[in-house]
Amino acid sequence: DRYGMIQPGDRVGIGVSGGGDSVCLLLLLEELRVTLGVTIVVLHFNHGLRGEAAEADERFVCELAGERGLACLVHREDIGAQAKGLGRNVEEVAREHRYAFFRQLVAEGRVTRIATGHTADDQAETVLARLVRGSGLRGLAGIHPVLGPVVRPLIEIRRSELREYLRKRGRGWREDETNIDTSRLRARIRQR
Repeated sequence: DRYGMIQPGDRVGIGVSGGGDSVCLLLLLEELRVTLGVTIVVLHFNHGLRGEAAEADERFVCELAGERGLACLVHREDIGAQAKGLGRNVEEVAREHRYAFFRQLVAEGRVTRIATGHTADDQAETVLARLVRGSGLRGLAGIHPVLGPVVRPLIEIRRSELREYLRKRGRGWREDETNIDTSRLRARIRQR
């Protein structure tokens, strides 16, 4: 309500990776969809980066959507090959392509809003990572709660609170092993 993220009549595409944050976002918005007066669509972007683990994530998300009678739109790309061909950072290319997929769905009228599972922890990690990289004041602003059609309803909630919510409901989620790979800056910040 504070940020005017979602309005009655919105068709909200929820970006669900299979991880705890996005699974929790799906469950919370599903609980609130009648109150909010919205329709929910599950969105999954398979980056093709982790072989069978990525395929298992996709199956998990599609099954989760199916259990709830929700449409699930999946998009697949070989981000590793694209990043290599461009000589760019894989995570950066993945983020650009994921958001391009989201923007395309909005442009086609298939959804009116995109909800992502960014949390207060993601906000802190982003600001610290940008500080380490020498970002200017604009970069230190962090993740915006609302940016165009993209909304982040969990941006003020800690990851630990979301995990507790999932545990109390007996709801599992998928863990991406790259989140503990400390060769990646964000994972180093998260772990240390």
